[in-house]
Amino acid sequence: MKTLLLLGFAALLWPANSFAAPVQSTQTLAPSERIDEPPSPSKLLLIRRFLRAIGRQDQLDTGSFLERYAVPGGPMWQTANGEGVIENLEASFEKRMTALTNVYAKYQAEYQQAYEDHVNWEFTEAELAEIVGFLERPVGKHFLDGRWRMEAYVGTNTEELEEQIVNEAMANLPK
Repeated sequence: MKTLLLLGFAALLWPANSFAAPVQSTQTLAPSERIDEPPSPSKLLLIRRFLRAIGRQDQLDTGSFLERYAVPGGPMWQTANGEGVIENLEASFEKRMTALTNVYAKYQAEYQQAYEDHVNWEFTEAELAEIVGFLERPVGKHFLDGRWRMEAYVGTNTEELEEQIVNEAMANLPK
């Protein structure tokens, strides 16, 4: 039941333009440090603490970030033309998610390495120490939780407003 509720909530929050490229600011506040040398053992520990604090490590450990492929309507739910889905949604989601995580297991180390390499490339050890220190404190945890809730709630609460903006913009397109 929990999975079904999560699926329903995810479907409600899934923006219609989720595959559009994110808008990038034209001004970079802090460019990447572009560190190519391997991290020291102490920096690697900070990298792993950072990934855990932001919730990415759990996703890397479980493969849960692949859920979007297992939800109804996703690429693993293809049907022949005119055929409807006649499966039990929860059981079918679990079946697809199990297939994904079984395959993911052989690629997990590559994903882990990709994230560790990028965090190493992006931040100095001193920056990571400050960031991780903040994220692991109660105020940092509140920041992460509050940011997620803000995006989810505001996205849901402005869905109709965005639709109205798009409709008006389409009506005002030069012919």
